Amino acid sequence: MYFRKIPVLIGSLAILTTSTCFAADNLKDMFSQGSVSGELRSFYYDRDFDGDQTEREDYATGGLFGYKSAALKGISFGLTFATANDTGSSDSKAVYGLLPKDGSGNHDSVTRIQEAYVQGEWFDTTVRYGGQMLNTPYMNGNDIRLLPKSYKGVSVSNKSINNLELQGYYITGYMGWADDDYMDMSESVSSAADDNNPMLIGGAKYKLPVSALDASVEGWVYSMSDVMDMTYYKFTAAKQIGEYKFSISPTYFKQKSKGDELGGELDSDQIGLVAGASAYGVSLTGFYAKTGDTSLLTPWGDSRVINQQVLASQYAEEEAIAAMVGYDFGQLGVKGLSAYVFYGVYNAPEIGGKSTDADEMDYNVQYNFGKNFGGILDGFSIRARYAVIDNKDSDDYTDTRIYLKYSFALAGK
Repeated sequence: MYFRKIPVLIGSLAILTTSTCFAADNLKDMFSQGSVSGELRSFYYDRDFDGDQTEREDYATGGLFGYKSAALKGISFGLTFATANDTGSSDSKAVYGLLPKDGSGNHDSVTRIQEAYVQGEWFDTTVRYGGQMLNTPYMNGNDIRLLPKSYKGVSVSNKSINNLELQGYYITGYMGWADDDYMDMSESVSSAADDNNPMLIGGAKYKLPVSALDASVEGWVYSMSDVMDMTYYKFTAAKQIGEYKFSISPTYFKQKSKGDELGGELDSDQIGLVAGASAYGVSLTGFYAKTGDTSLLTPWGDSRVINQQVLASQYAEEEAIAAMVGYDFGQLGVKGLSAYVFYGVYNAPEIGGKSTDADEMDYNVQYNFGKNFGGILDGFSIRARYAVIDNKDSDDYTDTRIYLKYSFALAGK
């Protein structure tokens, strides 16, 4: 029944921003040489429970549309509009999360300013102030809904040293998938917060100067008064041997609450490993994650070791394993078509007398039309996902997601 909606989805639109910044000689060139880009999106999400819980459904059309000026004396501007519109969701079903709720709890629409910033680039350093989208391990766009998350504050990035990138952030505002404006960072953790405590972030990424491996390391520190301190470390290595590629990525991070503990008592860590091999279009990936004494706090997008369509490694004292098998049909001459199957098992102690043990099986297929056809279909893609979640002590359910996207970019003169 879900795939009967595909023809309607194809008739829907949405919009997104990334761009290239050119150098300008004067104010006129600064704006005329700017760039516009976007992604037209239409998504359908549905969750159907075996028990008495109300089925969830969102059918949303929208996205983001952005403009970035060229740089004048190193200074440029960026502005992004975002919209998520109800496209026929049934109000007899609960809101899934692509769309906001209206006053009656039904599906609503939202239009907002996703980004509005001024940026300076000097001496291998980029400074950005205002509303912006971030890409750090535990504060990022978490782009799994129609609109990604956004943040307000100051970001600094420096690449003065070969192979090393240093980043720093002072973040005061947060906007979730379906919010219409930024909220204070403290409010994003707890509605009982009295003060707006910013999130301070420092990070370093280093590409190892070795020829035998494509290897890099990164480390991050997060600190928010009355919430938590957090450290994050990751090593990534990949090696190509003929047609075969091997990769490995161990990760470790730790969270510790402090002050008023607005996010609850946190004293946890997670250790994990992702290892993979690929050749002739086939990819095999294995995952392992072990979580410490308390469940993880991850409201702003995260890089937990295992992230499936629905479930993720996150609960206190949880041990999880997963495996994914994928195939690129370009090996058979069908460029742009790929698929995977992803299975995970999650085991953890009881919470409130109920087990959180669960397993999930994901099926995914996607096709990028531009790989075969080009022309007006360049940038158009379709993706279908289906997940089956089995819970030991709660309702089992299925989760269906269909994505249509059309990406474009227009550079200034």
